Amino acid sequence: MIFNKSISIVLSGLFFIFLALLFSSVSVMFLNGGLLPVVGIFLFVIFYFITKVFYNYLRNDDFYKNNRTRSSDKPGEKYIIKGEKDYKKIFIIIWLIAILILTSVSLWLYSYNNGLINL
Repeated sequence: MIFNKSISIVLSGLFFIFLALLFSSVSVMFLNGGLLPVVGIFLFVIFYFITKVFYNYLRNDDFYKNNRTRSSDKPGEKYIIKGEKDYKKIFIIIWLIAILILTSVSLWLYSYNNGLINL
């Protein structure tokens, strides 16, 4: 099972945002300044490569192979999911969206409780 290219890009972007929010939450709670900008730039590069691996996971399976030179998409073909359903991928996507929401809420609540934001 593979996902459409545009859907895979959006889901990979959500995965990148999740990684950034997770690092932000951990760094705000446990790290206090110092080398945080340097670590952030270093982790940004690592998160980019992890996101590329996640994108390739969404776009490839045992039957369909996609890379820079070869695409399984035919011109004019429109689909959201192609191939047999893979419940592991579906679970990972649902988990990603749920954990992204929970990470966002936890960072917002931490900021609100410490007076970093005012409503």
